[in-house]
Amino acid sequence: MSFFAEKHYPEAVVGASLDDYLAKGWYRMGQSIFTTHFLCFGEQLYSAIWVRLLMENHQFRKGQRKLMRRNAERFHIKYAPLEITPEKEALYQKYKKHFQGFIARSLSDSLLDGEDYNTFNTIESQIYDGDRLIGLSFFDLGKDSVASILGVYDPDYAHHSIGYYTMLLEMDYCHQHNIRYYYPGYVVPGYDRFDYKLRIGDVEYLRLSNNRWEPYRNFTEEEIPLKQMERSLEVVRSALTNFNITARRYYYPLFEANLFGMLQATYLDFPVFLKIDPLYPTPQFSYFLVFDVRDQHYKLLRCSNFDDFRFYFNDAYTQAFNPETFLIELTVVEQLLFKTKHLNEVQLVLAHNHEKLV
Repeated sequence: MSFFAEKHYPEAVVGASLDDYLAKGWYRMGQSIFTTHFLCFGEQLYSAIWVRLLMENHQFRKGQRKLMRRNAERFHIKYAPLEITPEKEALYQKYKKHFQGFIARSLSDSLLDGEDYNTFNTIESQIYDGDRLIGLSFFDLGKDSVASILGVYDPDYAHHSIGYYTMLLEMDYCHQHNIRYYYPGYVVPGYDRFDYKLRIGDVEYLRLSNNRWEPYRNFTEEEIPLKQMERSLEVVRSALTNFNITARRYYYPLFEANLFGMLQATYLDFPVFLKIDPLYPTPQFSYFLVFDVRDQHYKLLRCSNFDDFRFYFNDAYTQAFNPETFLIELTVVEQLLFKTKHLNEVQLVLAHNHEKLV
């Protein structure tokens, strides 16, 4: 089974290599590159929807042109290869104090994992008010793509929309260098903190069910992967009651275990599933029914617990979740028992084989 969440550590991600990763919904994390399709904020799970902007026929809107013109008249802008300096670290620390949410300890940690080399070809845009550095953004260059990585700014200049302005500068860089795609990362339906990425233009989104980029204006709530999973599993749960089979829905906040470089194993990475109660339960195995939005298949998994999971997830994190709703045990997928697109086959297979689930 392929993973919803995965991380690679290549020696270099430049040129066409970065283009390929970005086109598949991957993104930089320090000196690694990763993908994920689900997120957990507090006790709520969400879908991550990867977006990009096709630059070939893109034109800045009137409001964007006005902001760019006004700031260009006030500030000095230049582009340069990535170089971390005390001046930039100081700006990052000032920005960090006003940032709501998690942010890396330092600029070096955020971009380079504290190393003295860079796996990516990174450019920075610099914004100066006279001799004072007030804004920075960092973006990675591929052959035909730009990935926006990080923007920071002096909070004293927030009324100049410097954070948004740095994204417009990155897009302008794409225009100047005939770069086809601009990748700002993901948006999160139902969690508006990332909606600013939708303001940049008529973006496309990566649709999981066919792995194609399609216009975001056509995106509907029915296509949100987590919602698709919930709906499909609820139909099964209801139908199984006719066969006296208990199926309980659980959410799984440890779905990103495959990102953490743990022991080689296939960790469960579905954010929601039905736990099928066997006729003769044993502590050794559990049986989970999932719905995979990538191929539109129901899949029955035989799973086991990873005993030492608190080595990777601390008690404070796991105890925040209600065990009535969330599974908070790190889970390994031992075997895919069967898969099907058809609801009636799920019912028949589980009804005829219920006594074999031990």
